[in-house]
Amino acid sequence: MKKIIRITLAALSISGSTMAQDNLSFGGTAGFGHSWLTNASNSKYQPAGNLGLSLTYSTETNWGFGADLKWSIEGGKTSTSNFTNTTRLDYVRVPVKVMYFFGERGNAFRPKLTIGPSVGFLIGGKNEATTITGDTKTTVETAAKEYVKAVDLGVNASAGFNYRLVDRTWLNVDLNYYHGLTDIIEAAAIDQKNRNVGINVGVSFGIGKVK
Repeated sequence: MKKIIRITLAALSISGSTMAQDNLSFGGTAGFGHSWLTNASNSKYQPAGNLGLSLTYSTETNWGFGADLKWSIEGGKTSTSNFTNTTRLDYVRVPVKVMYFFGERGNAFRPKLTIGPSVGFLIGGKNEATTITGDTKTTVETAAKEYVKAVDLGVNASAGFNYRLVDRTWLNVDLNYYHGLTDIIEAAAIDQKNRNVGINVGVSFGIGKVK
């Protein structure tokens, strides 16, 4: 019996040591929410979403740093009684984050705040302008690349938590807000910026120690 206890304690010690050594994690993330464009009257709900990968480095204190690589669906929608304009913009987006974790490093549940710049590279999308005149419905489609700038820059902020599911595996949940800083429209007479808010959920895995 004493031998079994010693073996069990040794195994727990090794497990705890391994968990403590990992300060680099990697995993997948997905999100869903609402997007809109500034200076757009009669704005309506427009679905937003993202899917990608996330890398996080945590320090010995409460600070951490991270970066994502994701496909992000953004845009906006406006509507009146006889006219609807829907814009869908597809970006490859790279948010870089400074992170602050509350609680102690070994805690299973850790609330967190993040903030940092985000750059998006336009890869697709379109605009649909639909007009209804009497019984006639007319829709004009325009490819996003014909009138939207290729690069978008803004600030990303989130509040959420990490929860340890098992050793070296974390559930990540964040309420995320993106605030675009650059005018995305090529036409000089129009100034519109991206905005979106949503929930992101992911799972990350400890992959090693970086000094």
